[in-house]
Amino acid sequence: MSAPKKRMVNERDYVQDPNYVAADPEKEKMVLQLIKMITDRIKDKISGNITNQDPEYWVLDEVLNKEQIAFMLSFKKTRVNYSFEQLRDMNGLSDEKCKEILEYLCWAGCVETNRENDAGTLQYDVPIFVPGIAEFMMMQDDLVKKFPNIATFFNYLTQAPLEGLTQMVPLGGAGVGMHVIPVEKAIETNNESVSVEHISHWLNKYEGLLAVGVCSCRRQQTMRGEGDGSVEQECCIGVGDLAEWLINTGRGRAITKEEALHIFERSERHGFVHQTTNIDGENKIVGICNCAPGVCNALRTSQLYNTPNMSRSAYRAHVDHEKCVACGKCVEVCPVGAAKLGQKLCTTHGYI
Repeated sequence: MSAPKKRMVNERDYVQDPNYVAADPEKEKMVLQLIKMITDRIKDKISGNITNQDPEYWVLDEVLNKEQIAFMLSFKKTRVNYSFEQLRDMNGLSDEKCKEILEYLCWAGCVETNRENDAGTLQYDVPIFVPGIAEFMMMQDDLVKKFPNIATFFNYLTQAPLEGLTQMVPLGGAGVGMHVIPVEKAIETNNESVSVEHISHWLNKYEGLLAVGVCSCRRQQTMRGEGDGSVEQECCIGVGDLAEWLINTGRGRAITKEEALHIFERSERHGFVHQTTNIDGENKIVGICNCAPGVCNALRTSQLYNTPNMSRSAYRAHVDHEKCVACGKCVEVCPVGAAKLGQKLCTTHGYI
């Protein structure tokens, strides 16, 4: 059987081959099992409607071999932590072999590390696809050059899990999507605000554990010939455990608090939106993105499905209708088109 048809870098979607038969049925079964374990496409996860036509299949089948897939399956669930010794013994491997597999899986973005234990020792877990594996894959330059299909895989996985579910997302996102951090200078001093809403809170909390890497969304859009033309650049800040992992896997470099502030200030000048994940638990984040609205998958998805709750901040701008003169300045500076220019109607008493 010939190899399956796959999309080229400049095409928008996968070219599927419904007659494809895997050369290794055993590996195919393992890949599908792994997808079901990781995927956040809830409906398909429950129904088992996952096939070798899905982008997750093409990518995992390309990037991983059977030994690596079996190792990932030993985790049994996503976001469950294991030590090196536990994984070695669970898989019956030598130290050298276990290290070899873990190094590759971390490099490929399929396994991440953290030190969320009392001893502060390194432990490993399998993240979900988004936010997680898909972004991590895109950030590894050598990986996407070798496997360019990852770009469309990432694009698809930012949207597919939300189909049919977005209308149920409550205010604040309930852990879904990204959370917008407001610009501190725009919050009046007489407002009583929560410190975790400010960028400085997170930079102070994680000072000494900061890293910067390229924006996975910008890279994806560049590869697919989409987006608003924003160039690929270092603008995604990893903090804490993620910062260590980014550095160790060649996805980022260590930076100081001052360097991070410079990146945020530069992003401000370009109208980028500061966002952080909303799934990491109380008073904890893993990174802060500086998102270009025409490129960012989180903001694009909020607009595509009309679900602003997935990206909303605890602070919202409001128009004072008594003072508004329809100058249009708010429309010009709003990065995501939330502000609209209306029309004032002339009456015998003036404008209303």
